[in-house]
Amino acid sequence: EHSTFRAGEVVPGAHLQLLQNPEWAGAFDRHVLFTVPETLEDARLLVGELAALPVPLRSEIELVQLADPTDLTQIAYALKHALLRLDERARLLDAELWVLLNTGTPQMQAAWLLLHTHGLLRVRILQTSPEPMARRSGSAAVREAAPSMGAWQRMFAELRARQGS
Repeated sequence: EHSTFRAGEVVPGAHLQLLQNPEWAGAFDRHVLFTVPETLEDARLLVGELAALPVPLRSEIELVQLADPTDLTQIAYALKHALLRLDERARLLDAELWVLLNTGTPQMQAAWLLLHTHGLLRVRILQTSPEPMARRSGSAAVREAAPSMGAWQRMFAELRARQGS
């Protein structure tokens, strides 16, 4: 996500917003950008923008093949194989893994959330909001999201109980 227009202003995309944020700049030593062939050029442009950041970051592109980028099961298989490849090359799974949830298709975001909430993969999830929106809502522009299945079950218990009535 390169810089984009929002409400008539140029604002950094989610990756740049995270990595330019004073709290998070320099927090990561490696950045992996998952992409499909159709968005490979955009991924390359983003890696170029990241290379120009004041705090150096090793950034790489991991290409995944998907016949249907909206198929959650295909995404899960492709993600599993991509993570295995990364682990074979650089012991990725030994590191603390952070996921920037804002990027990717809604289905890719859902895959990360499912992996996290079901405890299938130890990842920490970050979300960004444009500064003006964060100020209006009183939230941080970059924040860790820690969704838990138990919390969601409690939140929706009343609705679930009504379904049984």
